[in-house]
Parts: sequence; C-alpha cells; structure tokens
Amino acid sequence: MDKSYIGQTIDSAYHLYKVYGQVLLQGTSIQTLLFRLDQNIEATKKAMVNYRIVNECADCAVNDDGTCCGKRTGYKYDSIILLINLLLEESLPAEPQNPNLCYFLTKEGCILRARHVICVNFLCQRLRENIQHDRLVRLQEIAGEEIHSLFILEECIKKKIREEMRITGEKAKAYYL
Repeated sequence: MDKSYIGQTIDSAYHLYKVYGQVLLQGTSIQTLLFRLDQNIEATKKAMVNYRIVNECADCAVNDDGTCCGKRTGYKYDSIILLINLLLEESLPAEPQNPNLCYFLTKEGCILRARHVICVNFLCQRLRENIQHDRLVRLQEIAGEEIHSLFILEECIKKKIREEMRITGEKAKAYYL
C-alpha cells in the first residue's frame, strides 16, 4: 500500500459526494443520523478533554515515543467514512502533512470529524495506567455511542447509494460498497 491508495480512496469519496451528496442530504433519515453522529462526536471529544485524555495524548506525542496515529492508520479509512466527513462539511487533505504519520494527522490533530473505530476506541497502555479506570469505562460508553451511530449511518448511506445505482445503472466500485 502506498499514498496513492489513500489518494484513490479520497477521490472515491469526492466522487460519491459529487454524484450522491445532494440525494443523501435530502433524506431526513440520513440528516437525522448525521446530526446524531455529530452530537456523539462532540460528547466523545468533551469526555476526552474532561478526563484529561487529550493532555495525555499530547504529552505522549511531544515527550514520549510517539503517536497512535502511525502511517498505517490512514489505510483503515474507506470512501464511505471519508464521504461522511464531506457530508459533515469537512475537507480532505490532498497530501499528508507528515509522510511518516497517518495521512489525516495535522499539527492540530486529526483533520477528520468522523473517525474509524480504532481511532475512537483505542486505549494505549499509558492511558490505562494514568487515567482512572472508572473514567476510561465511562469514556468507552460515550465513544461506543459515537461508534454505533457511525456504523448505522454508514449502512444507511451504502443502502441509499446502492438504490440510486440501481436506478441510474451505475456500477458499484468494490472499494466503496
């Protein structure tokens, strides 16, 4: 896998957005699911700040061995998750800021609003040692809501795109459906 793989995935997401974005945004069920996901993302972020996980992660990135956001992480993203970011009015980078780290990692953090389950749910050894167990459990419950709402939204979007493809006769590309 190389950078062109992620570039192709980004191109696919933009294609899906261009062809199906308006149809997806017109559906009240998808609008509702996008709103719910957005609320759940905010809840996870708030918990990460309140429980000082953001501080631990920032300190680790600056003063420790590195980051969870390694180069391989960007390859976990498919065009549907990237499409969801476009539907949430996020832009996708043309290239990575650091070719040795995740394609979507910037100096300000992850550029993506909707993130892969591993990015939302991963708890490294440092966090498990430095954050109270009950806080980690609560964070996992909150993050679980985000992960669940993302999954439901992804499935709804895939179904809608497949329906539209049947109507238009467009062939599905295996890498996004």
